[in-house]
Amino acid sequence: MSYNLFQVTARSLSFDLPQGDQLFHSISFTLTNTRYALVGPNGVGKSTLAKIMAGLLEPSSGEIERSHAVLYLPQEEARPEQTIGEFLMPLWESPAANEPLWSQLVGELSLESSLRILSGGEWMRVRLARSLAYSPGLLILDEPTNNLDVEARTFVTEFVRSYQAGILVISHDRQLLREVETVLELSNQGLSVYGGNYDFYSEQKESERALQARRLDEARRDKKKKEREYHEKLDAQDKRIRRGDKLGKSGSLPRIIVGGLKRQAQETRNKIHVNEEKRVDQSAENFRELWESQKIENSLNLHLPETSIPSGKLVFEIEEFNFKYPGAKEFLWREKISLIMQGPRRWALAGKNGAGKTTLLRLLLSGGEAPQGEKEGLIKRATLPFAYLDQQYSVLDPALSVLENVMAITKKDQIEIRNQLAHFQFYGDKVYQNIETLSGGEKLKASLAKILLADPAPQFLILDEPTNNLDLGSLEVLEEALQAYEGALLVVSHDEEFLLQIKVEEIYVVG
Repeated sequence: MSYNLFQVTARSLSFDLPQGDQLFHSISFTLTNTRYALVGPNGVGKSTLAKIMAGLLEPSSGEIERSHAVLYLPQEEARPEQTIGEFLMPLWESPAANEPLWSQLVGELSLESSLRILSGGEWMRVRLARSLAYSPGLLILDEPTNNLDVEARTFVTEFVRSYQAGILVISHDRQLLREVETVLELSNQGLSVYGGNYDFYSEQKESERALQARRLDEARRDKKKKEREYHEKLDAQDKRIRRGDKLGKSGSLPRIIVGGLKRQAQETRNKIHVNEEKRVDQSAENFRELWESQKIENSLNLHLPETSIPSGKLVFEIEEFNFKYPGAKEFLWREKISLIMQGPRRWALAGKNGAGKTTLLRLLLSGGEAPQGEKEGLIKRATLPFAYLDQQYSVLDPALSVLENVMAITKKDQIEIRNQLAHFQFYGDKVYQNIETLSGGEKLKASLAKILLADPAPQFLILDEPTNNLDLGSLEVLEEALQAYEGALLVVSHDEEFLLQIKVEEIYVVG
């Protein structure tokens, strides 16, 4: 069933965290029967806002009205001890369920299978199918494609495209975001509405940034101009006063006239001081307001020639290689793997979840030493500087500060490192903040700083699902860093847009 008249309206919603910080303040919006996306930095309150829409949380202030039910599907959900058929019982009993849609989702899955043995993608498909039993006015999907392989992502994308009622997707999956009709952006400045899909939103954001940069530049130049004029007028008046003093001392004018001129000159100086100071203060206030009205953005502006590698340099070699875990009946891959990387190539490993991509990376990193198991063939990594970035940011020591983490891997002095950390947006005392207190996006930037500022800089960079759990802004930061990287790159990722942005040359399927 499609609710053509569905509407959810929020008026002046605010939400305060238990410790007293305000997550968002006085946001208002109206959603109807269409496809929406909700984007914004991690930690800005997207999931909290979604739960308020669904009635799972109460706002600290403001009100929300719903013409029909709102169903919230979280990113993670515990699996009950049931079969697929038992879990989908509400679907069989619902007269409103869209059979062509749920049939496509359930597909070849056996209804007798336990939920516990399903892959992450299959579990998401079953959860989406069950949601059709309730036919809400608005269905909210929170990061539905996170940690899913390409095949599972395709099922979710098709679901969103085919869904007949209102739907709101919280996601950083740009392919999925292209299926919506309106993008809502939650930021430190509130909620902004963009009437189009991700591509439209991205274009509008670029226009916004350019306009904001022009306004800031104009305000900055106006502030400097006012300050310069202020000092020039004061200097000119001071010169007049000095000339008057000189004239008075010469005795060429009566003392009463000299005194009058001196008082008049001082009064003029005071007026200049008051009037020009007001103009300077107003210009400074205009600049401050423009600066504070900016949305929090991410940008690195990196240049990394130290990471370059000669075109003929061997990076790694894998020849007729296969691996079997202890106790396993079969080798991990159906076919033996043979790969030779030379020079600054950009490759990706693809394949379904569980196909052994991370195992292959671990074997490559250890030169075939770990994990333990039976091995066939050759696997060798050349002796050149390398770094490994995983989605847990394990390169960082959580007990140390950002500065201490970077100082541990370089011979550069503290002043130089602090200057370089500014490129990664760690300014002032931020460099002394402990890793464990950072947000996910900040940990990403700290990891990139530790990897790319190392001495020597890595010429081979390995990344294992680096985009999981990143918001769009942090994704752009990662892409910008990798675009500037001049060494060899091997990445595991299901995010096809990400692979396109970092200019991956070849994709090798593992399985």
